[in-house]
Amino acid sequence: MSLQLLKIETLLEEFRKLDSEIASHCMLALCYIARQDEAGSPATVKDVGIRLRVSSASASRNVAMLSEWNRHNVKGFDLVSTYENPKYRIEKFIKLTPKGKRVVKSLEDLMK
Repeated sequence: MSLQLLKIETLLEEFRKLDSEIASHCMLALCYIARQDEAGSPATVKDVGIRLRVSSASASRNVAMLSEWNRHNVKGFDLVSTYENPKYRIEKFIKLTPKGKRVVKSLEDLMK
């Protein structure tokens, strides 16, 4: 197996530590949100939907899963938090939580 494939496998296993059945959309959403957060330009739920090519409802579910509490008051991963855009109140910005920053850092370290 090539070194690149081994790194990908290791990365996927790291995600599975969060949830053994974590969906690829959820993993991709976290990566996108982390890139936007690092750039100082917070993502929105709509941005996540566009990036993942999914509906707004699906994007919202993925962000909720990454948040502290997801749908039906089930504990989430607490990797992101959302806050209202002060200029456009129906829009939610997304940023990494301290736990989310640690997880992303550990994922980046695995890829070195």
